[in-house]
Amino acid sequence: MLGVLEAFKGCGWAAWLALLAGTVGIGSGLVGAAMLSMKARGFAWIPGAVAVMLGFSAISVGLLGRAIGLARVKEVLSYPGVEIDATQREMIWRVGTEEANRCVTVGASLGALPIVIGAAAVGIGLALRNKPA
Repeated sequence: MLGVLEAFKGCGWAAWLALLAGTVGIGSGLVGAAMLSMKARGFAWIPGAVAVMLGFSAISVGLLGRAIGLARVKEVLSYPGVEIDATQREMIWRVGTEEANRCVTVGASLGALPIVIGAAAVGIGLALRNKPA
């Protein structure tokens, strides 16, 4: 299986957007986790929830990149006036599908950590919101 860096290179623009969402999500999750040790721990769930949403956004961008990649492969295979035999058509579809699936790998890799950190901040923050610091 390809590494995440190779998948990142093959994904294209969607990888950069997923990287942005994942990085900002990690930062937001860390802010929520840091707030748990302060007097504002009752509000730590807010940046935690933002981190979870950004993590799911990174995954969604990966899925969107896959859908766009598959649409482009279908477009190439249905180009009018070009004759492609069945063997070549199958090979183009298989390789195109593998390349499009790289975006899902990137999105899931970049979205997992913000979801975990954010969910922890949300859970602990909501559990501790009524307790004095």
